[in-house]
Order: sequence, then C-alpha cells, then structure tokens
Amino acid sequence: MADYNLAFDKERFFSALSLVELIEKETNFSQNLSIPKGSKRPSNSKTREGESNIGGLGESTLHLVLKNYISANRCDQEIKYGKKYIDVFLDGKAYEVQTRNFSSLKSKLACFLPEIPVTIVYPVMREKYICWTDPETGEMTDYRKSPKKESVYNIFSELIYIKDYLRDKNLSFCVFVLASKEQKLLSGRSYDRKKYGAVRLNRIPTELFETEYFENINDFERLVPDRDFTVKELSEFASISPSLSQKTVYCLKNAGVIIEAGQKGREKIYSKIKKENIKKEFMK
Repeated sequence: MADYNLAFDKERFFSALSLVELIEKETNFSQNLSIPKGSKRPSNSKTREGESNIGGLGESTLHLVLKNYISANRCDQEIKYGKKYIDVFLDGKAYEVQTRNFSSLKSKLACFLPEIPVTIVYPVMREKYICWTDPETGEMTDYRKSPKKESVYNIFSELIYIKDYLRDKNLSFCVFVLASKEQKLLSGRSYDRKKYGAVRLNRIPTELFETEYFENINDFERLVPDRDFTVKELSEFASISPSLSQKTVYCLKNAGVIIEAGQKGREKIYSKIKKENIKKEFMK
C-alpha cells in the first residue's frame, strides 16, 4: 500500500527546499567549520529553526528538506515519544529521516516498533556535485560532478546494522533518489586533504528523481532477479559493486526474503522464497 506522505511529488520537493532556504535566511544560519575532536562532522549549537538543537548537532539541509517534504507543519516535527524524539509523527505513524548510520536507530526502533508503525526515510544520490572548503580561510572551490552514482540498493549498506528489526511488521522503508550539492571540508590527512578524515559539511538536495516505498522487508524482493542468481550475477543485474551486492544478499537472506538454492562452483546460488511462503512466514 502506497504512503501518500512519501509519494513522488516534485512540486512538494521544491516547496520544502524553498522553505528550508527561507528558514536559513531568516535565522542567519551559517555552517560551523569547526570539528570537535574525535568527531566526523561539524557541530552547530542551534538548528536551522533557530532553536537549541536537541541532539547537539545541527541537522543537514538534506535532513531538514526531507522532514518538510513529509510534513511542513512544525507541529508534526520533533515529537517526543517516551524518552525519544520522532522526526515526523503524522497520521499515527513515525517517520525517521536517516541519512546515514542506521546503527543509531536501534534504540528508537526498540522503543517505537512495539507500539506504532515506523518508516525509515533514506536518501541516495544519483547525481552529486562536490565543492571543497578550506577550514582556515573559508575559501570554496567550484562544484564538480562526482563520478559516483548511488541507487536504491545503497540502503542495504545501512540495513545490515538493523538486521534484527527487519522483519518487524511495523517497519517500512522509503528511498528518495536525489541530486545534490555537497560541501566538504579540506580536513583529511592526505597530501591534498581530501582523503583519510575529510569531513562532509552539508548536503543540499537540488532535484528529486523518484521515491521508492517498501511496505515491509518482503517488498525488497522486487530488487532481485526472478531466476536463481549468485552475488556476482546480482551485481551485474543491478549495476552495483560486488561488495554492495554481498550486503544486499546478506540482508535479504537474514530477513528470509531469499534462500540458498545450491552451488555454482565456489559461488552460492540464491532464489526468492515463493510468495505464499513469504506471506505465511511474515504473518507469524
């Protein structure tokens, strides 16, 4: 069943983007270039709404745009539930926008899932333009297009961290496929300061290509071939790296969406579980 709050809508996307731009202008928000020791991201003492930030780290523009895409009503955002805060609570459902690090979601999922439906909203970048900022001078380079392209399959790089929750009936997923402008800090340990510790300052979404909604973990079966396949064959089928293909197989096998179906030389063969069996297992 589709979720209207997550349906593909370019007009709503650009409205959310314009709203965040207005918020940042009205609050004179500026990105902090300082990085706390041991952190992988800069800290901001206030959110773009101009209020003290609950978590102590300012939200990225990307995170805030997606929150306002789901609901631009401030009354639906940052709702306290027990001891946790929900990004957006709307129509009795929790929406958690997670741009990375699904491991940090575990405590929220443990709190929310027994009582309310939760949708994890995850962005991937089909197109990305990067500029670099010198932390000492504040000077920025021009934006250049990155050769890296992400797809819906990139969510499996994060799902492995919440594998114990994947089969929960209250858990659903939505992947936003976007283009973005990314600002990075020249803080790495390599000679050009772009590697080994370089920090991403912010991501600004610029275009929405599609949204992919998965009502439950079994919906992900549409991302794998209808025939038997190996990790290598899935990699070719989906045009993803062997590493990402391996993570995809690991998650879907762990969640009972696919099974081992044999061996081809040194490679294991996988296949979808028959739909009637999936349904029976999921309803237990």
